[in-house]
Amino acid sequence: MKTARQIFINLLLFSLFIFALLVASTFLFTNYLSLSDILLPGLVYPLITALSLQVFRIGTAKTAENQPLFTMGAVGIKFFLSILFALIYFIVLKNTDQVYVLLFFLLYLSFTIYLLRFILKTLKTKSLK
Repeated sequence: MKTARQIFINLLLFSLFIFALLVASTFLFTNYLSLSDILLPGLVYPLITALSLQVFRIGTAKTAENQPLFTMGAVGIKFFLSILFALIYFIVLKNTDQVYVLLFFLLYLSFTIYLLRFILKTLKTKSLK
């Protein structure tokens, strides 16, 4: 099993890759996005995912009967915090243009896939032991 440092370094590298793609998209779509538009979601989603990964890691160290609770808790925390961020992002900051909605869902999807791949890979290696 990977150490906490390796897990969060992988998340950091994935986040930097996604952020580089977002910066490249600002150059392609200069009329729609600016660097300041992608900065907030580009920083919030890695933090939400890191918190979810930490909850899952704590759960894998617990007894076998509590592990499903922590696994579902990690996914639930990510979902709840993402909904909370969406409310703030769309209602309070009034970013309701289609580009912002697309950006939000692409980031949500990419970091959710990252989290679920990590959870499934960890559970698979644990079940083989």
